[in-house]
Amino acid sequence: MKPMWPFQTVASTCVALLLIWLAAGLAGCKTTPKPAPESAGLESVAFEPPRPGTGDFDWVQLKNGEWLKGEIKDLQDQSFSFESDELDTLQLKSEDVHAIYSSKDQTCVFEDSTSVLGIVRIVGNRVTVRTPKGETHYARRDLRSIIPGGHTEWDYWSGKYTLGLTVRQGNTDQTDASSFLSVQRRSPAARSRFEYRAVTGSVEEQETVNNQIGSFRHDIFLSPRVYLTAPSVQYYADKFQNIDYRITPGAGLGYELIDRGDMEWSVGGGAGYQYTRFEEVELGQDESAGGAAILGATDFSWELTEKLDFEFQYSTTIGLDEDLGTDHHVMTTLSIEVWKDLDFDISLTWDRVGSAQRTSDGSQPDEDEVGLYVGIGVEF
Repeated sequence: MKPMWPFQTVASTCVALLLIWLAAGLAGCKTTPKPAPESAGLESVAFEPPRPGTGDFDWVQLKNGEWLKGEIKDLQDQSFSFESDELDTLQLKSEDVHAIYSSKDQTCVFEDSTSVLGIVRIVGNRVTVRTPKGETHYARRDLRSIIPGGHTEWDYWSGKYTLGLTVRQGNTDQTDASSFLSVQRRSPAARSRFEYRAVTGSVEEQETVNNQIGSFRHDIFLSPRVYLTAPSVQYYADKFQNIDYRITPGAGLGYELIDRGDMEWSVGGGAGYQYTRFEEVELGQDESAGGAAILGATDFSWELTEKLDFEFQYSTTIGLDEDLGTDHHVMTTLSIEVWKDLDFDISLTWDRVGSAQRTSDGSQPDEDEVGLYVGIGVEF
């Protein structure tokens, strides 16, 4: 059978570029706040927001004296993300913010890796955190990040589940189902992430698609941007690529290229061991293969507008044994908010299995598989 991966790779690239073009076009509609006139800035100086720890909103004062109410989303190094009650999500430079008043508990992380949970008040170069034991003062230059919540274990967790289903009946009976799950726990010093994807399909009760991919990784931050990944585990199974299951444990290092409220981009690499069990093999061939491998990955997410998010994920496994080959996994998702935590998701995936093993009848499975999925997602 003639390999189809060049055509499928070009097709997947074109669709990905189309999604990015659409996302960028819609992002252009995002409102950019205009600088406040001098008179407005002077009037706002006299305004005094509610005391920290009271009210329903967080408050931010800019250097020009203007006050904004809304919700603290994130502070990382010199980037501050704030969801304004009037101007949607704003990405501000820390140097442009004079004061921050929080209405509820926030977790503050400082340069010495100390984390403090409490009501936050920042004025000028001074940070004050109020806890049940009293107030503690810090220099603003030592503040590394602010993470909303942290009072209970649940505050560290977030996730999303997306389900897609297609049923056709008539001249041809066809059923396709896709399921995507992502769960993350992020604390001041570490981050854990679990992801799972399953796709099944049949035509006239004859199975045509059946694959699963799952991954888990635990990151320990060594500095504000450098982290140690230990462990990382990936699971992959695809009946039609003749893979009963493939497990790849490993470890490595990663770096946060961008880490701010509306955009995150990380890259990582390491080493591991890959073990594959095949569904079936030709007579005299090994039923499994294993060996050392080099691992690489990158994750990119971008909040284009208040209602539109884009995410790109890529991982590769380069087998050092001649029987392992090189695997690639790509997933891009465009999420459109429908209502509150309910999203409409469009996802494009590409899975390439290097050195696909022949089946017992001698047929060669396709190395590439491309999929386009739509579904309804729920964030939690």
